Amino acid sequence: MKTWTTSLRVRSYELDSFGHVNNGTFAKYLEAARGDYLREAGINFDDFRAWKKFPVIAKVVIEYKSPAYLFDLLHINATVRELGKSSIVLDYKILKDDGTLIAAAETVMVFVNEKGKPAYMPEKVRRAFES
Repeated sequence: MKTWTTSLRVRSYELDSFGHVNNGTFAKYLEAARGDYLREAGINFDDFRAWKKFPVIAKVVIEYKSPAYLFDLLHINATVRELGKSSIVLDYKILKDDGTLIAAAETVMVFVNEKGKPAYMPEKVRRAFES
């Protein structure tokens, strides 16, 4: 399956009182990366409204390995582990520019319809994550 990569630089407001990236910020990093991956695949949020199928995160697991600090350049690599009828399981590695593993993570994204019930994944999304 495809591996997606995006990069970002740590900003001052993401730090905790100890001077490293706050643990809660990592979920936002994963969300930003997924947005980049969708945009790279040519998918935007207007598409979801047109399809009446919406991706929601059903599960997030983050294992913190090493701290990240102000202005560190982080690379977020995500690999599709599993592609179901209505779900995508992504495995992530967040690395510093020098290759240090900062965190490993997993998300489960499930597609739902307008009533919040599971729905088949749109074909364009499936193709983007299969390639």
